[in-house]
Amino acid sequence: MDSQIKEFSYPNGEIQRVQLVRFDDWSQLEFLTPRYSPAALEGFCRVYREYLVPACPWIFGNMVLFHIPEDMTVNFPFATEKYGTVADPLTAASAALRSGVKIIGGKPVFKDAQVRNFWQELKKRNSIQIVSGRLPVTTIIPVGSTAGFLSESEPDARLKVNASFFIMDRFDCATVYDQIGTPLGLCVKNGVVENPPLFRREALLVKKDGNVSVDAIDLCTLEMEINGKRYIHGKNAMLYSRPDRAKTPRRKGKKLVIIGCRVAAVYTGSAVAIPASGFVLCPEEDCTAEPGDRVVYRGLEDVLFGIQVGNSIIRNGKKTERFLSRFYNIRALERIPYPPSLYPLNFKKSRAARIALGTDAEGKPMLLWAEGAGKLRYSPGTDSCGASLTDMGRICEELGMVNGVNLDGGGSAQILLNNRRSLMISDRNPKDNSECERAVPIGLILK
Repeated sequence: MDSQIKEFSYPNGEIQRVQLVRFDDWSQLEFLTPRYSPAALEGFCRVYREYLVPACPWIFGNMVLFHIPEDMTVNFPFATEKYGTVADPLTAASAALRSGVKIIGGKPVFKDAQVRNFWQELKKRNSIQIVSGRLPVTTIIPVGSTAGFLSESEPDARLKVNASFFIMDRFDCATVYDQIGTPLGLCVKNGVVENPPLFRREALLVKKDGNVSVDAIDLCTLEMEINGKRYIHGKNAMLYSRPDRAKTPRRKGKKLVIIGCRVAAVYTGSAVAIPASGFVLCPEEDCTAEPGDRVVYRGLEDVLFGIQVGNSIIRNGKKTERFLSRFYNIRALERIPYPPSLYPLNFKKSRAARIALGTDAEGKPMLLWAEGAGKLRYSPGTDSCGASLTDMGRICEELGMVNGVNLDGGGSAQILLNNRRSLMISDRNPKDNSECERAVPIGLILK
């Protein structure tokens, strides 16, 4: 493995530092699920308080972010007429809080004693917080057990880097089934789909025969197996996902709300809301699937490694010049939101920390981190200015990348070699401008 720090200068005197890491073999690269950290809840609240809400306070209301500790009992019903039968306690609690509490004047007002007692227990455990914008509405935002810090996980690894987008924004929690920290997009290793594709976005695909390409992946092209029964879109089942629809069509029969590789809920009413972090499968015949059942995806057995995150950065040696993957524009208030809603939408001008993963002309892996400007203080000519997607494409081309995609950037962007960073994270502590690592649900690792 080889690592280099390069510095690019711009005519206006600004600079951009980039870390380039090369390694020999795609088979070495694996997906990493960081160990959950209790500090993740406070970290997400910090992002809201310091960055998101101050930037657009008029689009946020009173947001209740909460997490359920592992040893805490949840007595709310898992089966309701409104949401069907759900698989986990966090979703059941989220449903109860949605109907049982409002924030008025910065304080909670409860519908019944059970919700009040639950709230108070979470408060004792430092597992619930309120972050307020200007709108007089209450939004319940559950934080799942899927986010931790890369620096605290696998400390002996040679390389770690953040990977996929994930549910993080209030508008990404479109339904009761969505949870902060849920990773989004295709993850494939040795032909096994560890997370399904969403939104028809581009993916970097490394085939077992050595071929590397960037292709848009459609969920509907895959077969899904649950309890030994296979489902094929348009044959014995129908799939519904955002941004095409916010709800399924009205029809009788089971509807399986699927997030990642499991059935998150089973609904038997006429129409169900489609999660931003997953999709809904409607079988055409009797189905034995239950909440919590595992979903196996078939159709990518020839893929050695695959990942689907943001827009492509370069395809077959040609820089990508515009968005080819769709993103929800929060400021345009589109009818059916789908994440990530706060993705910078000016391809040429929106600067941020960036991560790109791709291959050189010989098919060997390349990983680039363009350092972002500190979000609280910035000194032109001394600090990196952050890269636009146009800038990133130019840098990747100059450094020899032939096919590549953007991974999650912004405050999540970092590369750790032997558990140390060579550049600085853009999220900073307002007291001393020190780095504030952001919790993420998934990364990539070379052990």
